[in-house]
Amino acid sequence: MPNITYEQRAVAFIDVLGFKQLVDASVRNDTARHELESLIGNLESAIPVLDAGVSETVPERLIPKHTYISDCIILSAPLDDPNVKNYSGLETVVMRAIQVTHRMLDAGYLLRGGISVGPLWHGDGNLVGPPYQEAYLLEHNGNEPRIVLSPSAVEHWGKGFGAGSRMCIRQDDVAFVNGLHDFYVPDKSYGGAERAFNKYAAIAADRVASGLSKSVREKWEWFQSYLEAERSEAEKWFKA
Repeated sequence: MPNITYEQRAVAFIDVLGFKQLVDASVRNDTARHELESLIGNLESAIPVLDAGVSETVPERLIPKHTYISDCIILSAPLDDPNVKNYSGLETVVMRAIQVTHRMLDAGYLLRGGISVGPLWHGDGNLVGPPYQEAYLLEHNGNEPRIVLSPSAVEHWGKGFGAGSRMCIRQDDVAFVNGLHDFYVPDKSYGGAERAFNKYAAIAADRVASGLSKSVREKWEWFQSYLEAERSEAEKWFKA
């Protein structure tokens, strides 16, 4: 029997869009089945690969915990730690969400999700708490391919480092994770961000032109507009 002990944590519920259609196709089509195998492998390796890059000086308890459910990743971290100066669990979870977004975009997939904060228990294979339910509902009720912050997460974000950061941005009064933040592009070599944005743009253009359903096409069209806005923002820094 688990010992459920709540603590203040930041939690993200992140879903890969298009998974159901791929699963349905994989039953009848070997190409789709191989793509599904690749996607699941990418999902299962994403967080361990990112965790391996964390400095050994970071206490293990502050590295976000993760749980996989089919095509979803749930991340959580302690909201604060009085023993670690300038630590923010919300910023850490947002950073992980950005890193996962880049990783999945590179493979051709959009993400949607929610992030919230509050009393949460995250065990080895399960988790419970109001912020998890809120993060799940933000994803479930969302439309655009973005990871939205709950009101409680927005309030907490505004009190810390996040107040002056572009790791989260607003559009139409909705605060969401800036999954395209160029600092977190995996390719750190010169021109890496530009190459990544060009690749994402080519993937999106191919998806829009491939005869998708209206709802799916609109998600990629929304992403194209968002990508161009972030490309313009990044170019300001390239030229600075």
